[in-house]
Amino acid sequence: MSDLKFYKVICDEINLVLLIKKLSMSEERRAYFSVKKKISELENPITIESYITHIVKNFLHNPEDFFKNLPKEDAEKLAVLQAVYKSIIEAYPPFDLNFVCADINNGTYLEDVQEAMGAMLAQAAAMEPPPTSLKSIQTLNDVSGLDKYIKKNLVGQDEAVCRVVNNVKLIASGLYKSASFFFIGPTGVGKTELARLLGQKYSGNFWKINCAEYSGSHEYAKLIGSPPGYVGHSDKSLMADKAEKSNKWVILFDEIEKAHTKFYDFLLSLLDEGTCTDNMGRVLDFSESIFIFTSNEGVSNIRLGKKLGFSDKNVSVSGSQEEIKQSVKKNFPAEFMNRIDNYIFFNTLERSHLRKIATLALRNIPIKRYKALLDFIVDNGYSEEYGARHIKRFIKNEVATVIAQTLLERNLPKKKGALYTPKIVDDKLTLVGLQNEEDTGNQAAV
Repeated sequence: MSDLKFYKVICDEINLVLLIKKLSMSEERRAYFSVKKKISELENPITIESYITHIVKNFLHNPEDFFKNLPKEDAEKLAVLQAVYKSIIEAYPPFDLNFVCADINNGTYLEDVQEAMGAMLAQAAAMEPPPTSLKSIQTLNDVSGLDKYIKKNLVGQDEAVCRVVNNVKLIASGLYKSASFFFIGPTGVGKTELARLLGQKYSGNFWKINCAEYSGSHEYAKLIGSPPGYVGHSDKSLMADKAEKSNKWVILFDEIEKAHTKFYDFLLSLLDEGTCTDNMGRVLDFSESIFIFTSNEGVSNIRLGKKLGFSDKNVSVSGSQEEIKQSVKKNFPAEFMNRIDNYIFFNTLERSHLRKIATLALRNIPIKRYKALLDFIVDNGYSEEYGARHIKRFIKNEVATVIAQTLLERNLPKKKGALYTPKIVDDKLTLVGLQNEEDTGNQAAV
């Protein structure tokens, strides 16, 4: 991220390069709601010039100098203000006065819908157990609750979770400074999710690196910076940016099998010492970090969940670990594999697991979690190719969109604040027990 505190914007009309304040998302949100509140509370008309002046004063870097040098003539002064305002709006489109007024004029309806949605989500949240309070891990005492927290949010991988948590205990005790894991399992069973949950609670620093982006022989330079003489050599590298923030990360190298063989040479020092050297010769410290590599290498060669010959037993990851591990070792450099602390195997998911995953994915959807709805989601949303990841996509496309359309039509549950009631008809989701807000208002008026 750039360290600049303002944007440089060319304003051709007045032949200037303007310096416009660079706001964070939260600062921009607060500024917008402040402007919207002032406009919405107006009881008398205001001039457009006064609004433009307000925006220029609040967004321009050193506005005092700018206003001192404004032309004295009103027409020229207004022309300059409008040119600068136009440049600011290009950087911050929501502050266009037309947009603000349209938002205010449509706000009454949207606020009604949001209020109803809020009530329904509050009821949905009430159905969930209170969230586990867990700070970043510094000591052994902080590890207590980590196992429970991850298992609550990750379904069907208890053995993998226990092995990861046990290694975190070694770090928290001070016996070891870092750890490395090789997560092996089919697609969509929770490998990435476990890494993300661990990152949230280990230090709050989680970084996912998509190894498919490093399939070329020199693409690892994206991480440590371009070599001398190449474009971008003087720019701060991605690794340097992370190391400046902390030496305590959970770094996920997703689908490591897709990286170029030279990428593994870069990883050796990182796994050995917890350090790497960037293009400027600086040694970057990741000494208290956890490195995780995910792969489904070797798993695809085994028909998981299928009958083996005339046997009654299904083939599973747990029953084929040695075979999978041998396949993995054949496909990765020995120097790299010898530096991995732990191989963690992820099992295929059973139907009971999928129902729990669907329940978790519905947490922020204001709908009753009936058995028929969960079966509908699992039957249509689970894919052997994409695993449980497809369930979230199915819920978004086939459940959330139905509710969104119903909300926009102002059809709400008859009981105020209640969740929507699902009904599956001809393998499609419908919502029952609705009433239209406008009809209710008309009846009340009569």
